[in-house]
Amino acid sequence: MSDKCVKDWFSFVKNAKELEEEKDPLPQSEYQKEIFKTHPKKMKELVGQGGGKYKGGPYKFKVSYKRSKSAPPIGEGKLKKLLKEFQLMYDYSDFNVKDHLNHNIWGPTGDHVRAEVGNKLIEIAKDFFDSLKLPEDTELIDIKFTGSLANYNWTQNSDIDLHLVLDFNKISKNKEMLRDYMNAKKSIWNDRHDVMIKGHEVEVYVEDVNERHYSTGVYSLMNNEWIVRPNPKKPIIDDIEVLKKINSFSQKLDQLRDVYNRGNYQMAFIKSEQLLDKLKKMRTSGLVIGGEFSVENLAYKALRKIEVMKEIFDIKYDSYDKKMSLDGDQSRYDTNPVEQGQVTYTNL
Repeated sequence: MSDKCVKDWFSFVKNAKELEEEKDPLPQSEYQKEIFKTHPKKMKELVGQGGGKYKGGPYKFKVSYKRSKSAPPIGEGKLKKLLKEFQLMYDYSDFNVKDHLNHNIWGPTGDHVRAEVGNKLIEIAKDFFDSLKLPEDTELIDIKFTGSLANYNWTQNSDIDLHLVLDFNKISKNKEMLRDYMNAKKSIWNDRHDVMIKGHEVEVYVEDVNERHYSTGVYSLMNNEWIVRPNPKKPIIDDIEVLKKINSFSQKLDQLRDVYNRGNYQMAFIKSEQLLDKLKKMRTSGLVIGGEFSVENLAYKALRKIEVMKEIFDIKYDSYDKKMSLDGDQSRYDTNPVEQGQVTYTNL
């Protein structure tokens, strides 16, 4: 992400926080009005005990009896103002739906991918498949073309999402370890290669056939047909709720950053894992209930683009490294030397 985008994002977050710190709105209900009116008197009765002397008791300063600021929800009007800033910064056109698929990728009717594109994507997928070094009897079940370029919300910055479909159950009994291996190989491949098809970068991914993939546009390159044909109908996007989700996770990142900066690396590691798991569950639930244009998925994509998730991963890995590292001071070990062959390490 460019330095300008990072700068714009921090400016956006700063503006959001300033809105939260603004003076409370006047109370609306009769009960709220009564509490608001009597607050200074009640405060004086509670805080100003001992004759009501302003500087009495333990206080070394003049006690204020004014009502403290609270943190009310940001009003929709102010959210919309922030939303405009965010749309300009994030390129909100990612959420816009066009009336046609990308003509450079798809044929005139949109029924099939262009032959030269399909053939090249299959070739890339098979090269990646060979790099996985799997057992010889491993079947490549399908090669899927998915993502925004297989839909009507594509942009000039969209990637080509190329999914290789395998049956994890037939490869290994330890699916968790296999998934980690596939993700590692995928990341290495995507980092090392910069393959462009008609101006769009190709991103490979390994998909387990036993797990459901949520997308409103999925094309089988091996069968040369749509599995899930996209709909050009413009979705209704609750952009206010998207922005609230983004702001909520940005605040959680601030809290995580504070824990890390205080040197509590064990807690930072735990909280970073919890936050990443929460993000994953948020996106999955959104895809199940509302599809690609759900509030949760759009917020997830925005957080990924502005590199919030990257920073969470960075804190996670850095926290692990620091909590597992030892400094150069050997004095504490010299006083309690561990005998050779001793199984239990004591006084550590």
